Amino acid sequence: MPENKLEADSIFCSFGHRQLLTDIYVSCKTGEIVGLLGRNGCGKTTLLKIIFGTLSTHNKHIRINGKVYHEPYKSPDLLAYLPQHDFLPVNTKLHRIIDLYHTDPEKREAIKLDGRIQKHLTKYADELSKGELRYFELQLLLQKDVKFLLLDEPFSGIEPLYVEYIEELLRSHLGDKGFIITDHDYQSVLRVSNRIILLSEGYCRPITYMKELYQWGYIPANALN
Repeated sequence: MPENKLEADSIFCSFGHRQLLTDIYVSCKTGEIVGLLGRNGCGKTTLLKIIFGTLSTHNKHIRINGKVYHEPYKSPDLLAYLPQHDFLPVNTKLHRIIDLYHTDPEKREAIKLDGRIQKHLTKYADELSKGELRYFELQLLLQKDVKFLLLDEPFSGIEPLYVEYIEELLRSHLGDKGFIITDHDYQSVLRVSNRIILLSEGYCRPITYMKELYQWGYIPANALN
């Protein structure tokens, strides 16, 4: 598979008098999981929505393989976005959701044959645990022919076993996709990511060592042990 590269450059965003994002640059390429960490309200979700193209701002340059896209989500082969909140209809059974979401029989079959989903196919989305639902949502998105996935809180509030399943699922798709992930479960993000970026005071700060997360005030000193 050819390597693809996503670049989000020169992003500024303010709300009222508050400057939330200042000259942000983030990149991601095929085979890479980029972890985006930061405190509540620092702009992580805002940044993902700007990259996806559903949130406008007064300055941004989103490039994929060198081509500029103002609203990447309108091109079906570029990006998929997993929001924090559940996005599936609660009155539709899982097997029907799969058929509605994917027209390709092979993609439908790939999801339905997943052993962690197969046993739930006749259930409704609200009958699943948080982890089961998140795993199912991710499988739906991963079967899309997109180059990059933006994942907002894929690990938060789910069972530890499903955290492992989701980490495993993401790694299995690194051959043809790149990921930008944000989550308050920073340990899972650190475990699964190739690179870490801390969003702090409006700026993206590349993180090489855990100690830097403490120095920037993101984690307490005892988290280093």
